[in-house]
Amino acid sequence: MKTHFLFLLALFLTISGIAQSGLKTREIKILPNSRLSISGTTNINEFECDFNTFNFKNDSFKVHFIEKGDILNFRNSVLPLENSDFDCGNRQINKDFHELLETKRFPKILLKLKKIDMSTKDNTTVTINFNIAGVDKDYKFPVDITRNKQLCFDGKLHLNITDFNLKAPSKIFGLIELKEEIVINFNLNIQT
Repeated sequence: MKTHFLFLLALFLTISGIAQSGLKTREIKILPNSRLSISGTTNINEFECDFNTFNFKNDSFKVHFIEKGDILNFRNSVLPLENSDFDCGNRQINKDFHELLETKRFPKILLKLKKIDMSTKDNTTVTINFNIAGVDKDYKFPVDITRNKQLCFDGKLHLNITDFNLKAPSKIFGLIELKEEIVINFNLNIQT
C-alpha cells in the first residue's frame, strides 16, 4: 500500500512538472506616463480618482504565463494598487473614497492577471481578478493593445460596487448618493 501511494505521488509530481514546463517569467515595468483612474457619478455630480502611476517608477513586477498560440494564461501575476495612491481632487471625496473601499482594513486593491486572449482578429480580451475590500471577482473585457517602443494596454471596465459587497456612504442625510456602477479607465504603458 505504501509503495502504491509513493508511486502515485511521484506520478502526480511528474505530471505537474510537465504541465508547468511551458511556464515563462518576465519582468515588467509600468511606466510613469501610464494612466489609471476610477470614475463614477452621484445623483448630483461626477468624480474621478486618479492613481499616481509615478509611484511605479522604481518598481518592477514579475508575470508568469503559459503561452498557447494567441492565448496567454497567467499564474501568480499580481499588481497591487495602494488605495492611498488614488487622488480624487478633493479631501472630502478622498475620505469618502477610502471609506467606500474600507482602506483601514483593506489598504490595497489587487489586480490578478489571469488571461490575455488575442485569438480573435478584431478583439483582444483580458481576464483579471479584482480583489477589492477582501472580495475577489473575475472580469473579462476587451482591451486595445499596441506596441511601438513599449507595450500599451488601453481600455475601460464597468463594474458594480455591490459585486464587492461595498456600500457607498450617503452624505447630507442621504441627499447625495453614489451610483453603484463605477468605471475603471486605464492606459498602461509597459516596458518588458
